[in-house]
Amino acid sequence: MTSLDFVLKDIYRKRDTTIPYLLIIVLVIALTEFLIYFTSSFGLNMIISTSLKNNYFFTGAINLVYKEFISLVLVLVIILSIVVVVVITTTLIIHKKRDIAIMKALGTLPGKLYSFYLLEAFIIFILGFILGWILGLISFGIFTLIMFLLNVPINFQIDWFYTPIIFISCILGIFFVTGYALRKIGAQKIIKTFSADIPYNFHAKKRLSLVPKWLSKLGFNLKISVINNIRRKGEFRRYIIVFSLISLIIFTLGLGTIVLTSSSQEWIRKSQGENIVVIGHKDVVYNYSLMYKMFSNPRIIVDEDTINLTDTKYIFNFSDINNLETIDDIEKIDERLINFYDVEELDGHIIIDGEYITVGKQRTGNFPIIGVNPEKIIQNFELEGRFFTNDDSFANMTIGDGLAYNFFEYPLDQYLEIMGLNKTFRPGICGVLIDSFFNGYAGYIGLNESRELLNFTYDEINLIILKLKSGSYNIIIDEIINITNNLGADFIHLKLDAIFKKNIDYLFNLSLYPIILILIIAFVSLLILNFYQRGGIIENAKDFLIMRAIGSKNKSLKKILFLESLFIIIPALLLCLGIGMIINSVFLFERVSLPPLYLPFILLSFLFIAFIIFNILSLIPIMKKINKFNIKDFNLY
Repeated sequence: MTSLDFVLKDIYRKRDTTIPYLLIIVLVIALTEFLIYFTSSFGLNMIISTSLKNNYFFTGAINLVYKEFISLVLVLVIILSIVVVVVITTTLIIHKKRDIAIMKALGTLPGKLYSFYLLEAFIIFILGFILGWILGLISFGIFTLIMFLLNVPINFQIDWFYTPIIFISCILGIFFVTGYALRKIGAQKIIKTFSADIPYNFHAKKRLSLVPKWLSKLGFNLKISVINNIRRKGEFRRYIIVFSLISLIIFTLGLGTIVLTSSSQEWIRKSQGENIVVIGHKDVVYNYSLMYKMFSNPRIIVDEDTINLTDTKYIFNFSDINNLETIDDIEKIDERLINFYDVEELDGHIIIDGEYITVGKQRTGNFPIIGVNPEKIIQNFELEGRFFTNDDSFANMTIGDGLAYNFFEYPLDQYLEIMGLNKTFRPGICGVLIDSFFNGYAGYIGLNESRELLNFTYDEINLIILKLKSGSYNIIIDEIINITNNLGADFIHLKLDAIFKKNIDYLFNLSLYPIILILIIAFVSLLILNFYQRGGIIENAKDFLIMRAIGSKNKSLKKILFLESLFIIIPALLLCLGIGMIINSVFLFERVSLPPLYLPFILLSFLFIAFIIFNILSLIPIMKKINKFNIKDFNLY
């Protein structure tokens, strides 16, 4: 008999165990492949249409944070798939201990023995990987078709990066980890290998340590479940690893989604503000509002060809409407002069390992530059670095995150030149802010610097931004209209709260993406755990037959199985909390607002309840399987 013949016959003979384990590999590979294509080909395009040629849309700081978050989750899922494959193949080998003992007793050479069972592990993995890869592609294909029917096109291309990494990592994991377990079993004496997953030297009368001893006094079922977990400590550890990884992924997704959604909304709230009214010529006001709408609507693009913002009919002096200062319900008055300029990225110098390195690619572009008085600006931006002051505005400027991350290499170490006017801001860019205006591709300079660029000699502006007290708009609207009319018939005011709400709603919609991932991962993970439990039940059939033979009732068996799982769930969730907080702190919390301390514990409670419900539901098919066992099966298992 060849090795392949032996392996195929052994797989068929133990199909009640092999099939659940094979399905686990299929599911975890299918899940990973689906998420790889979902992230790389679809990703956050759930919110936008990839057919729109808008290079500005969603390319700033919030996009970068979300991409890092999704990449983190993808890495965790890939790790989960590799670990699950290794755990499954190792479990499969451990459950072959009795067969290995018999073959050793019959004189099978150790090398032949290793080749038999390691080949079986590889065949089950490769078959599961191929089926899982196909299932993942089919699932994503169905998803792509659904999104196509919803008029959301998706760019698809075969993944040649993550998939080979998963395959090679699993092969190496099986060879080293599963192979080590096989070699360890092969090195044991024959009599010791008959104990399967239970240590050969385990004694039922062995005294329990403090916590198990205390738990075992709380009832007979508790005592049996504690002893079962202790005597099958290898299986206990493997369950903890799988439960912990699944919990960690769901916990990270849930906590990250809540934190990123609340933090990004707060960043935009600081950038745009509430109770804001803009005053100016109707054309300027309209296009200014569109530049805020660009944040949540990729179909909107405003550029220098759309409007000449410095046309003389748009320019006015604040002194013409200084009556605004007499209205008590106006908290701040922010004078602005906005215009499009051709700009160029200039080189900067950074120190790496004690050497000066020149950075910059001399990019050019045309972007809005806003002249403001930093002492009167209404926004309280989320800022890296600082906002310039009136004292140093002649040499410094502040730029939006879109401009910083897409137009510069190291923005805080580089310079920007306004082309054609030979105006260079040195020492340079002093701050990068998260901004919803023009998707973060705007720059802010001193109001007087802006006037000098345009050769204005008086207090010319083309916009006034008002910050009103909450709920005061309807009270003072008539006063604002009367003052605005003094500028001319074409001058209007516009309340920006509706645009602000659309931008906030857009950020809320972004949370739908990780929520979809949570639902997919949770569903597949529960299937994986269910099949894993089924495979274990088959191998532990002899225990159930003995317990039923001495009079144990189904109710008692249910309680024991439930408690065994409970003792796995609790430490797994505690591990998930500790590792999850570390991962989120390292990769997310340094960039975002810290959540309340109780939030992770609330998420952990939801996970605990979900696992308890799953534990109860999973007992239904398991008990049906147990009830089918009879005394004739004793020798079989």
